[in-house]
This record gives sequence, C-alpha cells and structure tokens, in this order.
Amino acid sequence: MIRLSREIRFAIPPPGSTHLRSGSNSWAGWPATGMVVPHLVLRCVVVGAPDPKTGYLVNIKVVDQMLQQIALEHIIATHNRNPHSVSAESLIREIYRIACESWPKLDGSRGEIESIELSLSPYLKFSVDRKSHPMVQLTQQFEFSAAHRLNCPEMSESENMKYFGKCNNPNGHGHNYFVDVTVEGSGEVLDLLRLEQVVKQSVIDRLDHKHLNEDVDYFRTINPSVENIAHGIFSWLKDGLKPMNLKRIRVFETPKTWAECESE
Repeated sequence: MIRLSREIRFAIPPPGSTHLRSGSNSWAGWPATGMVVPHLVLRCVVVGAPDPKTGYLVNIKVVDQMLQQIALEHIIATHNRNPHSVSAESLIREIYRIACESWPKLDGSRGEIESIELSLSPYLKFSVDRKSHPMVQLTQQFEFSAAHRLNCPEMSESENMKYFGKCNNPNGHGHNYFVDVTVEGSGEVLDLLRLEQVVKQSVIDRLDHKHLNEDVDYFRTINPSVENIAHGIFSWLKDGLKPMNLKRIRVFETPKTWAECESE
C-alpha cells in the first residue's frame, strides 16, 4: 500500500478582485495575488497500489484538478460569502465530503482519499481522515527554548561520552524546540484558545528557558532525550485538554530530528 501526498497553495482575494492571477509559479501559490489576503494550503493524501505499468498511484494532475476546483468553487466562494462566520472545522468537513464524492468521477482517478488537510498558516492546520471522519483534527505548533544534558547515571563517564558525544557536555547545550500538538474532536469541542492556554500552562511555562535536567522535576530522574520530552509533554496534556482528544505530540529537536508520541 502506497500513500501519495499532493498540495496546492492559493490566495483568497476579495470578491470581484482584478488582482487574481493564474500565474506560472504554482510552487508559490495558484491562484496568486500580491494583495494582503489569506494564503492557504490544501493537501490531499491518496492511498492505494501503484499502476504496474506507469508506476503511478495516480497522476498528480488529477489531484491538482480536484484541489483547484475545490479551492476556486468552494473555499474561495464560501469565504467571500461569509468571511466572518465560516469555521475551519465546518469547512474542512465539507471539503472532505466534496473530495470523496468527486474523486471517483474524475477521469484518471485511482486509489482512495485517505485525508484532506487545510493549513491556515505554517503553524495551524485542520484535517479529516477516513479513519476518524466525521471528527476533525486540529494541529498547532508551539516553541520553547531549553538546555539539557544527555547522561545516564548507570553508565560510566567514558561510556556516556562515547554514547552521547557532545550532547553529554557537563554544562549542557541548548535547542529551540518546536512542538506540534494534535487534538481531535467535533467542531463544538475544538477550542483553539483553550488549547493555547493549556499548552502554555502545562508545557511552555514548565520548559521554556529552563535547564531540563536541573529545573524540571520530571527530568531529574529521566534522561531528557527528544523521545522522553515528547512522552512527557503527552502525559502532561492528555487529561487537561478534555473533551478534546489528544492524538499526537511531535517534538522537533532540530529541523532534521523529531520524535512523536501518539495515543494508542
């Protein structure tokens, strides 16, 4: 089984705008505009078996056709009709419904739609997948800066240095950590402001500008690896966010390294 992801980036100009441009740089966004308006990302994941002849699961032009049609005919139109009353939760559910209904009718479509995701910014996105539909997932990214030292008391000084290298520096070293928090629920319980408040109180205030080994009780006996940081954050948040269901915590220690903890 193969998963294929494809996304489009597009702007939402006001009704009747003459600044809308089809453009040729779809990487930066299509439709495109130089106006100060919402710029969104719409992503689709298709799952299935590749065609034995072409090697394609599906031609990405088919995915683009569907996503562009949804963006132009539904998202932009809906936003311009009701710019202040459309919730992201209701919009992503409707987008998912339209995508699933239109996919089998498209010439050249293969496989099944596994998920649809709408990013309102690089730090906030809403998604629906076939396993949890009609529930909606909300993912928001947070940041904190902290120092830590990777060290196991059960190991000798030379063993620690050999295993952890520079990360075993006695005085520690620092990272700018990024944390993606994903919750799931109906539109009625996905409360973005409450999510931000709980994460700030339970995670950011606890970890930001701290030496994890020295200043955070949780890590006095637990090595503060990125894996253990992800597990710790998950344990601190899983009950405090109810009735939202905490689905996933992903912690980026560097742009090249992340660890994730998921609900079972």
